[in-house]
Amino acid sequence: MHLRQQTQEILARVDIVDVIKKYLPLEKAGDNYRSKCPFHTDSDPSLSVSPKLGIFKCFGAGCGKGGNAANFIQNYEDIPYHQALVQLAKLIGRPDLAPAEEKKGFEAIFEINQIVSQLYRDILFTKSELSEKARLNLRERRITQETARRFNIGYSPNSWTWLTEQNLNKNILRQAGLILKTDAGHFRDYFKNRIIFPFYDRDNIMGFTGRTLGIAKKIPKYLNSRDSDWFKKQSLLYGWNFNRKYIIQSKEVVIVEGQFDVLQLYQRGVQNAVAVSGSYFGSQAAGILSKSIKRATIFSDGDEAGAKASLRIAELLAQRGVDLNIIYLEGKDPDEAAKYKHRFNWEKLNSKYSYSMVSFAFEQEGVEGALKRLASCYNKIKLSYAIRELSELSSFDEKYLDHWLKEFKRAPLSSEVITSQDLKLKLNEELVLLSAYNKGAVQLDSYLIKKLGAQTVAQIQKAGKGLIQELADNPKYATRLYMLEHVKDLAKYSHDLLTKAYLSFLSKDVSNFKVKLKETGDIKYLTKIEQWVKKINKIKMGIKNGKKENGPRSINY
Repeated sequence: MHLRQQTQEILARVDIVDVIKKYLPLEKAGDNYRSKCPFHTDSDPSLSVSPKLGIFKCFGAGCGKGGNAANFIQNYEDIPYHQALVQLAKLIGRPDLAPAEEKKGFEAIFEINQIVSQLYRDILFTKSELSEKARLNLRERRITQETARRFNIGYSPNSWTWLTEQNLNKNILRQAGLILKTDAGHFRDYFKNRIIFPFYDRDNIMGFTGRTLGIAKKIPKYLNSRDSDWFKKQSLLYGWNFNRKYIIQSKEVVIVEGQFDVLQLYQRGVQNAVAVSGSYFGSQAAGILSKSIKRATIFSDGDEAGAKASLRIAELLAQRGVDLNIIYLEGKDPDEAAKYKHRFNWEKLNSKYSYSMVSFAFEQEGVEGALKRLASCYNKIKLSYAIRELSELSSFDEKYLDHWLKEFKRAPLSSEVITSQDLKLKLNEELVLLSAYNKGAVQLDSYLIKKLGAQTVAQIQKAGKGLIQELADNPKYATRLYMLEHVKDLAKYSHDLLTKAYLSFLSKDVSNFKVKLKETGDIKYLTKIEQWVKKINKIKMGIKNGKKENGPRSINY
């Protein structure tokens, strides 16, 4: 049977309504069905499905997607047309009608990856002395054998020649990037003494990530397969093939940074997580996810790099109309947070440590940084809500924030590229600028005078017209001084800024006390830690309850 006849035979046997119902909720509309279109941001149901004709069509402005059941699967899952036909053939119970797989020339690579992955799994799960440390590491991390088997985790032994000695085709192993040729002309293993995580695209293993069990500082903690025509880190999501079903069903994804994060969350019942492997998250991965989800929870590591990663991921997904929630647990990553079952509380993480994209960008990068992030958001309704939220957080007037946002949107067209980090002001800079604009707005007590340092305190106390003109020489400062003219409530703005300063300095004090406690063992530092943490919690509770009297100035430092 020719390919055209096979295709017609498959499509004739398929009920397009049953197919699309697996992906979208459909409601009856006369003889047809309708739903919100998954291929663009759709507020009203624009997608029409005709069971009589066996086709779908989106009538939304600027979309126009349409076709048969195979076209729908092709677009929704971002797969080639022939793969969509293969799925439909299986669905109707006629796999014999499925077209032959298109040949990409990578079959030998995928085959060797499967063989090597099985070897890595075999060495991990057999009671071999070679993998004893790997099994112990997984137990210490509280990764169960059931979870390790489900995600096909393996182990590459602590030898440079283990894989090269496995009687496999060395040319193909080398082409797959699993072994390397040394300058001396010998072959050596690419992965050595590492827990191995395979990356899949459907049933094919595209490549691997290895987490070292070594302790040498020069060894990278995580080692990925090298980029190639078949393995591109920026478009692959770890765990997608295993958790895809839960993600599509819930229309929600949890995005983390590391493979162990995915495993730990899975064990705690969060089965819709994927990992972006550090900083490797690009527009292609965002596009794949946005077709299957309405909401994303971003749970990166609780450090500066993790915060930046969260905002970068959020920005890419916001461009595609995805609702966002960011969990930020300072000093911890998801692996640590989920390690102990009795301590893990997913609801608490999504409330106590949860941020919107706007509030997190504002906290991390200030009002200018938040505006820069929002400049890439195209949904006008969501953008208006975001501007309103930023106005409440920053005390700046909405209409001026909207005006400045338009300026940021024009920025990419200029010769100078503006980054969020370039725009961010330090706390001492913000205090000096506020005092320059309004001399009485910044009242310092002895604690802040000590922490801010003599130079900053002198500038704050100097405040006046001359200081404004001096500061305005810096374009970044000039922008903020101009913005200060449009603060809705200067007293609230000043109070919030001072609160931020107290929390920042108190947190640094706690970190320093912990170091001194470890170095000296002196119990007085433990007492100070307890006192300072109580102060921090009191301030945070005041912020949460909106009680100005519980702010920093009511606490005796």
